[in-house]
Amino acid sequence: MKNSQGKITIKQLAEHAGVSISTASRVINNKEYVSAETRKRVEEAIAVLNFMPDHYARGMRGVKSNVIALVIPDILNVYYTNLAREIEKDLRKNGFTMLLGITNDSTDLLQDYLEKFSKVCIDGIIYTPPPDKESSPYIRSLGQSGMPIVELNRRSEKDLFDGVEADNFGAVVQALEYLYSLNHRRIAFIVGSGMTTTGSQRLEGYKYFLNKNGIEYIPELVQVGEFSREFGEQATTEILNVMGENKPTAIFPTSNRLLMGAMEILKQNQIEIPEDISVVAMDDAEWLESFEPSITTVDVAIEQMSQLTVDLLISRINEEDHNENPRTYTLSTNLKIRNSCRRLAY
Repeated sequence: MKNSQGKITIKQLAEHAGVSISTASRVINNKEYVSAETRKRVEEAIAVLNFMPDHYARGMRGVKSNVIALVIPDILNVYYTNLAREIEKDLRKNGFTMLLGITNDSTDLLQDYLEKFSKVCIDGIIYTPPPDKESSPYIRSLGQSGMPIVELNRRSEKDLFDGVEADNFGAVVQALEYLYSLNHRRIAFIVGSGMTTTGSQRLEGYKYFLNKNGIEYIPELVQVGEFSREFGEQATTEILNVMGENKPTAIFPTSNRLLMGAMEILKQNQIEIPEDISVVAMDDAEWLESFEPSITTVDVAIEQMSQLTVDLLISRINEEDHNENPRTYTLSTNLKIRNSCRRLAY
């Protein structure tokens, strides 16, 4: 039952008690919404296995390791690649070493990483919440036990943790207003999971723009799924099937990975940019400027996001603002106009 270090993990505890990890976490932290029978079963498993959460052991040791865990959803997305690079650099400037975990937006992977990272006595966590809420009880239990935690790019536990995010709503409106100024009215929109704050805020921005400008919402032009290249391909294929008066004149994939999928499908169908369709993107990267044509995008200052995130975490580690309420920093975005959009003659 024990792992190679001789310790029982919360996953093993949950399996022994025949419950989910989140239920085991609720019992450990004396939370509600657990039946008396289930609570008794978990408590018996705790006693039999002599279970002790690693974050409790960390608190008793009281020794700083100068190690920070960064857990992000995707390393292929250049946005997160650049963020990880900048955060590692800023942490190193402050005397910290970074551990990196990639979840692919899996709750199980997130919890697995955090359990393993806790075993090396990390001083704090920077993480991007996955779309679902299954990890919420576990991550909250870490924070409530004294682990300094900052949420990056997405928000989930705003009442408990500090967080840094981009102005997703404003970024989308900014890009769409630019297309509107070029006489575009039928603008296709591709966004990832609406269960994330990034996805929901971007979709909200799109709907706000349409309403503000008196433009009809056309369901066929809006694709909501996941922030992946595969979904970008699937969504663009669906959008290209829209013909007649609803045929789009512009397309807005709202992440690097979605853009890559969209560009591949446009290329396969021999659709020229911007002659046949205009394209705007979200989050800048070197290759967007190197494309032919170069891609217009709305960008967030990665360096500023990294610095704010690291500063927030270090202040919590040093207990400089122990009694301060959780804060959210929302960073403005910048429109970078290039060659992927054309003015329509109306």
